Amino acid sequence: MQAFRRISGKLVCDFDDTERHVLCGLVISLIEVLLDAVPGCTGPGTDRITDTDDLFAQLERELITSDAFCGDPNPDPLLGRLFPDPYPDDPAASADFQRYTKVAQRDQKVNDARIMLADLHAITDGRCVVEMDNADAWLKTLSAVRLALSIRLEVRTAEDIDALAELDANDPMSAVAAIFDWLGFVVESLVVTLE
Repeated sequence: MQAFRRISGKLVCDFDDTERHVLCGLVISLIEVLLDAVPGCTGPGTDRITDTDDLFAQLERELITSDAFCGDPNPDPLLGRLFPDPYPDDPAASADFQRYTKVAQRDQKVNDARIMLADLHAITDGRCVVEMDNADAWLKTLSAVRLALSIRLEVRTAEDIDALAELDANDPMSAVAAIFDWLGFVVESLVVTLE
C-alpha cells in the first residue's frame, strides 16, 4: 500500500490486488455480522422506504425491530465492543438506551461500511480515491474491522499488541496479527492525511 495523500481535494492511496481483496472481505464480513446481529431486523439504514406516504409504516417497523435488537446488550464480545453498554450498572437505563439507539447505530455502521466498500470496488489500476465526505465512514469502518480482529487476537492491552510481534510465523494467528498491524498503518495514514 502506498500511504494516503491529498490530491485535488480528495484522499488517494494505492492498494495492490491482495490488499484490496483482504479489505473487501473484512468489510463484507463486518456488514454480515452487523446485519446478522438480529435476524429479520431491518432498520432504516438497511432497507429504507423512499415513499413519504409510508412514513408511518417505516416508524412502526423501526419501533418493532428496536425492541428485538435489545435483548442482551452484549450478546457476543464483538457486538459488545461495537455497541458498548453505557449503563452497565443500570439495566433499565441500558435497555432504554439500546431500544432507542442500537438499530440506528447499527444502520450507521452498515452504511459507513457500504460507503467504504463502494470506494474499494471503484479502484482503478490500484488507485483508491476517497471523497473527503467519505473519510469519516472509512475511519469508522477501519476501526470497527480492526476492533473485530483485536477480539479474535484477544488484544486487550498494549502488551498484548507487543506480544503479537513475537508470534511464530507458523502460528495461524500470525497472518491475522499481520493484517491487524497493517490496518493500524492504514488508519494512521488516513488520520495523518486528514490533519
